[in-house]
Amino acid sequence: MKKTFLLSIFIMCFSLSAEQSELALVMKEMALSYKQAKTAQTSDELLTHLTDIEKALRKSQQIGFNRESETSNQGIERVLKHVALIKQNVNDLPTAKKQLTKIDKLRKQYHKIHEPSFWQLLFGN
Repeated sequence: MKKTFLLSIFIMCFSLSAEQSELALVMKEMALSYKQAKTAQTSDELLTHLTDIEKALRKSQQIGFNRESETSNQGIERVLKHVALIKQNVNDLPTAKKQLTKIDKLRKQYHKIHEPSFWQLLFGN
């Protein structure tokens, strides 16, 4: 009984993750670009990583979201606007890099809506 229950949870978790595997890859690309932007040594390097973040954001919009799609798209738009703001300040590297923390705050805020609860894992959406 316990073994069957655990197997059911594993299968549900796997199916949830399989549905969003493409989106998860894009999010990982974005996370890498963000980390690289944080360690950028030049304005040009930062600009390259910001452009990569923008591309990943737009790609994630094309893929779409299973839950809270409208809210997720609003979050992406907020991040895109902030990336544009950082690009305006890219020649002032310290200021631009400080502004990157806002992206991380937005990420944390909007990721909360996509983290399944224990009950969602058990019974689905």
